[in-house]
Amino acid sequence: MTPFRLLAGVFARLRALVTANLGLKLISIALATLLHIVVQRDSVKESELAVPLIVTNVAKNKVFVGEAPEAVKVRVRGRRGAIQELLRDHAGRLSMDLAAYRDGERYVFDPRTVEVQLGKGQIEVLAVEPPSLLVRLDQAAEVTVPVEVPVSGEPAVGFRQSQKGVVVDPVRVKVFGPASQVRQVRSVRTNPLDLHGADHDLRVLLRLVPPGDRRVQLSVEEVSVEVALEEREISKNFENQPIAVRGCPPGSRCVLAPTEVTIHAEGLARAVTSLAEKPPLNLVFADLTGLRPDEPVKLSVHEVPGVSLTLTPPVAKWTLLRESAAPPTTPPAH
Repeated sequence: MTPFRLLAGVFARLRALVTANLGLKLISIALATLLHIVVQRDSVKESELAVPLIVTNVAKNKVFVGEAPEAVKVRVRGRRGAIQELLRDHAGRLSMDLAAYRDGERYVFDPRTVEVQLGKGQIEVLAVEPPSLLVRLDQAAEVTVPVEVPVSGEPAVGFRQSQKGVVVDPVRVKVFGPASQVRQVRSVRTNPLDLHGADHDLRVLLRLVPPGDRRVQLSVEEVSVEVALEEREISKNFENQPIAVRGCPPGSRCVLAPTEVTIHAEGLARAVTSLAEKPPLNLVFADLTGLRPDEPVKLSVHEVPGVSLTLTPPVAKWTLLRESAAPPTTPPAH
């Protein structure tokens, strides 16, 4: 037998072994895989969970002031599937029940109690970190204190707070919490009130800043704050303002000296600011009608409501220049 036929025979026998009872072999592989998954899911493992902690059932008129973490570490052992289900459910919360505890005692996390709170009978609690906490209780207290509003920034130019000042509603709030902290509170402040650039009355809601740690609570979280602004008079100089000319004889050119003036404006802030932003056309003018050349002319200014205007200088001199005829043109030489 040649080597080629010998090799072909080996392959044929291997193919027969693989294809014989193929269905049963596939079913066996599937069952083995399923069994492996079940065994893996049902295998026992250990894991560590971070479980949120809350303090409950504090004695009447008492406040818990001890150091308690937001979450405790719980070491558990159990079936893989049960632990995965517990992790998926975020492990709920642990309650630190202080109904039977007094100040200075230690609260011990009993693994059996923790197992009941976790609500998974197939899981064993091995340890809790920290294993215990010191119970510190303080007398609960309540005081009523005024609200203070810190002010930052300055109003717009020409505006200031009215005599009413800052009006707060409510003007006083209640503060609850441990007596050791609450009895030291004399007032409660809001977030700063920003007046920077304000040119109108303000009415806003500002949050109160708790005067202590998270155990100190307030009867309200925010207050209404009103500030009335009053407009006051301001003054401003407008330099290098051009002087318009009226009444210059036809065919002439009238020259003023000086050609520009300074305007001193006084009035309420909005009016003066509006004048600075958009002055009227030909605000200052000189009317030469009926005047002789070189005769001083009194300068005039348009009226601006709410603003008093003063000119410097108040008068100007003027000179009359006749417009000369254009010289005759000479045709170009050829």
